[in-house]
Amino acid sequence: MVLPRIPLLAYDWSLVTVVGLIHVAGLVTLRSAAPSPAIFANQLMFSAVAVAAAAALQLLSRRQVQAWGWLLYALSLGLLVAVLAVGREVNGAKAWLSFGPVSFQPSELAKLSLILVLARWLSRREPGSLLGYFPPLLIAAPVLGLVLVEPDLGGTTVLAVIVAALLLAWGMPVRHVLLGLVLVAIAAPFAFNHLEPYQQQRIIVGFNPESDPQGKGYQQIQSMIAIGSGGLLGKGYGQGTQSQLGYVPEKQNDFIFAVLSEEWGFVGAVALLVLYGLLFFRLARMALECNRLEDRLIVVGVLAMIAFQVMVNIGVTIGMAPVTGLTLPLFSAGGTSLLFVYLSLGLAALVHRDRYRDL
Repeated sequence: MVLPRIPLLAYDWSLVTVVGLIHVAGLVTLRSAAPSPAIFANQLMFSAVAVAAAAALQLLSRRQVQAWGWLLYALSLGLLVAVLAVGREVNGAKAWLSFGPVSFQPSELAKLSLILVLARWLSRREPGSLLGYFPPLLIAAPVLGLVLVEPDLGGTTVLAVIVAALLLAWGMPVRHVLLGLVLVAIAAPFAFNHLEPYQQQRIIVGFNPESDPQGKGYQQIQSMIAIGSGGLLGKGYGQGTQSQLGYVPEKQNDFIFAVLSEEWGFVGAVALLVLYGLLFFRLARMALECNRLEDRLIVVGVLAMIAFQVMVNIGVTIGMAPVTGLTLPLFSAGGTSLLFVYLSLGLAALVHRDRYRDL
């Protein structure tokens, strides 16, 4: 049933305000960072599409959207299989499907669909024995496996974090959390040894860029130089020498935080971090305010997805995490990422809006 009217007063408008401020700041920074006007123009177009899609989502009820979970999950699996067969390879990962001039990253749909299906499955059961974790892990395994073989380690990690966050919010006992951490610690060395040599090198250099300053560590070193050279107040809009002279690679995507820091300095960087902190705080409050477990898990999944990507992206720019290809949500260039971040936030806003309504 389409809602006859949208209850505007039921929305968390502080969330809308923070999202808008981050997005506008990203567009302003991208205008300076984009190596060509076409990139900025495309981002403006995708911004309009993303905002319109999130707004259109509000015309539906929470039950309608939640009922789409398994359909979207099946669609994402099909697209992930298709991308392995006919996908376009970018930076060593076959992660994109091209439809004429438009490229689409199926892993972004997979994140949203996984949140929906796991939230529904977990909300209808109680946490109990260890065997109870196998069904949700089996639901997640095909998606994680297909994204991993692209190979997209960044996307796989985000999906794994979503699963972990939902299990924790579901009420996983502390002893099971500790057991999971032990198993991860044991499995990590074996998983590392089975990575491709270039992937191993990327991880090693990611935590120590100076070990390969002219190779895989070059991007992060140039990023850190740009950030440090910004000082307290920055060099001025469009005046960042490192970014404007092309020393910072992928400055419109992975390393756009370096552009912001060089042009606006420490003050500008902290201002953006404060805005992201407010976004995370509002999402956390929204999750706590949801009466139904399924709604709460959806908001937690969206929070985990966005927060982890922000931490990793900024960690990469300051040499504290390996390069993963994860964009800075709402800030970096990228149409697919922006669209699904907005849809995810729109979904969180929708279930929070209807928290007192049986719709």
